[in-house]
Amino acid sequence: MTMMSAERLRTLCHALRAGEIDCDDDLVRSIEADVEEYGREERTQLPPRHLAARLPLMGWLIYEATWSALTQISDGRREDDAEVLAAIKARYELIARTKNAALMLPWPEHASRALGALRAQALAESKRDTEDGYLRAQMEHQQARNRHGEYMTYPRRSPDAVDRTEFSLALDEILLQLNLAEAGTACRVAERVIGHWAEEYGSADQTEYAQRMFDQLTNGVDVGEQALAAADRIANGPGFADEVSETRLALPTSFINPGIMTARAVLLMLALSANMDELGRLPLGNDESWDDTRRRLCERFKNAYDYVERPIVNSKGERIEPRDTLKLAIVQTRLSAALLMPGLRLPSSWTFAPFLAHELLDDEAVEAMCAWMTERVTDARGRRKQRSVHRGIGSAVMPSFIDSVEACRVAMGGSAGFRDWRARWYMLDAYAHENGRAERVSAVLGIPLTRQRPI
Repeated sequence: MTMMSAERLRTLCHALRAGEIDCDDDLVRSIEADVEEYGREERTQLPPRHLAARLPLMGWLIYEATWSALTQISDGRREDDAEVLAAIKARYELIARTKNAALMLPWPEHASRALGALRAQALAESKRDTEDGYLRAQMEHQQARNRHGEYMTYPRRSPDAVDRTEFSLALDEILLQLNLAEAGTACRVAERVIGHWAEEYGSADQTEYAQRMFDQLTNGVDVGEQALAAADRIANGPGFADEVSETRLALPTSFINPGIMTARAVLLMLALSANMDELGRLPLGNDESWDDTRRRLCERFKNAYDYVERPIVNSKGERIEPRDTLKLAIVQTRLSAALLMPGLRLPSSWTFAPFLAHELLDDEAVEAMCAWMTERVTDARGRRKQRSVHRGIGSAVMPSFIDSVEACRVAMGGSAGFRDWRARWYMLDAYAHENGRAERVSAVLGIPLTRQRPI
């Protein structure tokens, strides 16, 4: 089989990026065959010339192919159509095969975007929304991080300054994606546990799960902050690109995405802080008390949120409006902050909703955000639906977590009040559609729920 030319690789990358083709068995077979052919070359310090041009493009192709397959994986838990389930299974297999090919690449530091296959595998496992799936996802994230660390040694070995700069940029750009995904997994694991405790974990040890979540979130915040540092390096160097190409990966949204995810992880840590104190765990770092840790987490949150507020600007200096999913994430982040730190002052430069001008996150701001999130809107398919739910803190049903949130609110200068808010705005519960959910939530809260929009 003839090895794909650089031009062929480039064409496939652009076609996948544009959605003109999907990842399929033929494409993965071609990737596998080429990687096998690459592996037959003698292992010199640098790749031979005919591979030097192909390797970065193969890395990009693996990145795009696995992302294409990932975006076609729907939620199979509510699916009973055999053909649909078979298609979902096939896409998981395509990602796994492509990831295995990525791991076999010779001179892998020249194809650093191929690490995107590990990210895709991790996110695919996360989509299963099971404890085993999240465990496998974390293992994939760890492997990606380890390999990225190995590749980082290359720029220091290269005698060519231009070569070192290009490699460092490529590694920073893929690091953004890897760490964004890893921080997201830490958040989703915690949000699933605290949001579905009554349904899946009711008889489990809350202490064990709470501590495990806190540790995972601590790592999630660390890698999120590393992503933000990488975004700063890129912004202060070549800047962000308007579109993905064979030489550039970081887009103008490279501040807001990791900013949101890092802030989300910090807030979940903050929500668990009182529980950690109650369990007798030591405060973080050199902090002398958990109050010190909460203050430091508040500062880390504000630092991460600062990136959320940075304007999205293209290469012409034109400001770009965030897409709808980012708008929702901004409001959800602000609502979580308001629920944990009543009265926090958090200015916003965004103007897509009038309440964003209300920089004090008090009860009035909370009501305005909840009202906006529960408005009926028309989606892309013309359906009328509630604008959003509030996963994580807004869907919590884990008793010790709810206690911890109320204690955190008091420690941050507010009143307990979280149970009352949770009951009043039950419409924001991400699992409200499930049979018996309202009764389970009411039993945990110890008060009746308002099942309709309360305003």
